Amino acid sequence: KQARVLPPLFPTSLLTPDAPGVERRIVGPEQDVPWPDGASWIDYEPKIAAVLARETTQASLDDIPPNIFGYTLVSDWTAHEASGDPLATAEGLPLAIGPCVVTADELDPQTMVVQVKVDGQEVAKGNLNGAAESLYGLISEASRFAVLERGDAFALGPFGGADLDPSRRLWPGAL
Repeated sequence: KQARVLPPLFPTSLLTPDAPGVERRIVGPEQDVPWPDGASWIDYEPKIAAVLARETTQASLDDIPPNIFGYTLVSDWTAHEASGDPLATAEGLPLAIGPCVVTADELDPQTMVVQVKVDGQEVAKGNLNGAAESLYGLISEASRFAVLERGDAFALGPFGGADLDPSRRLWPGAL
């Protein structure tokens, strides 16, 4: 058998349980998320994404862990008008992803701790604990309806919805 070199993996699509079938633009590390016209603030929800290493179809829950290349961080954004209503934008806000993919052999997603800071202040800290199985379930379920490609990513939020946590409101200029 002859060896072949594959290009690096950067997710080209991202699926989440709250928006199945919705394609969102992705911005990478060091890229700014554009501030939408008419937005008073943006809520964000930090998520953990599993990136597939190989094509996956009709996979059982037990088939998923060996098909995962690695894990990365995702920030999901929702813009709000001054009234607090979600702001409808033509293209939506892109997902921020990265800065790297940690290979699956380097960590156990059940024990991975994620800390989120805004302007140097911790606003969220948590891990997937039992939710990793839910992430695998999401991938398994999706593989029953379509062939999943190498590089597809699936995200799950270990912190709960941003709408419930006012500390996750970002104002123009937040870092």
